[in-house]
Amino acid sequence: MRSDRAYLIVGASGTIGSAVAAQVTAPGVNLGLHYSTNRATASNLKTQLEQAGSACECLQSDLADETACRDLVERFHARFGSISGVALCGGNVHWKPWQELDRDAWQRVLFEHCVAPFTIASAAIRRMSADAGGRIVFLSSIAPKYGGSAKTVHYAAAKAALEVAMHGLSREVAHSGICVNGVRAGFVDSPQQRRGRTSEEIAERIRKIPVGRAGTADEVASAVVYLLSERAGFVSGELITVAGGD
Repeated sequence: MRSDRAYLIVGASGTIGSAVAAQVTAPGVNLGLHYSTNRATASNLKTQLEQAGSACECLQSDLADETACRDLVERFHARFGSISGVALCGGNVHWKPWQELDRDAWQRVLFEHCVAPFTIASAAIRRMSADAGGRIVFLSSIAPKYGGSAKTVHYAAAKAALEVAMHGLSREVAHSGICVNGVRAGFVDSPQQRRGRTSEEIAERIRKIPVGRAGTADEVASAVVYLLSERAGFVSGELITVAGGD
């Protein structure tokens, strides 16, 4: 990575977001570490990355409405003066059986996994358009491929909507030197997955993965970091799947 870059990592306190931040850090790189409620994790990450040479700013926002999404981008830009790339890794699964899904559950997940990241990306693109381009990377999931599980139908649908929005947005801004892409993450054995599944369900899920194991946050993060980099300047509107053949 060049040393004059500024990256906003949305969901930096999460498993994959923190891995992205760690991989993109370098002397001179500026990082905005977004978190919703986990300030301690974000602060610890900031300390680690600053020791590696990056200038970091922890940015709290629950991203519950459009104003909060846009404000996050503006605070980052005010702090560092530019936006080279945005990695949109935030969001929870919100496990809920399909029989119990109501309008509130649908609206919450659709906003968190489609509307909010799209709104952040749109705000960042306005700033990038005045500069020399940039990178937007959405974190999706393997869930849309199968429709999710009995407890993640709404999550899968929201990620599917995000992927369609990503494709459309990429075509609209490519002329400005802005590349918009996504990463479909397969099963990563993380605290979030452990909250929604029993140990037996985890083991059964892993048995279905062709390579025979769960993925790691670093493996998913590597794809995100590639798409943030200058090497990906001829990649736009693409989804990279990191799922062990799933």
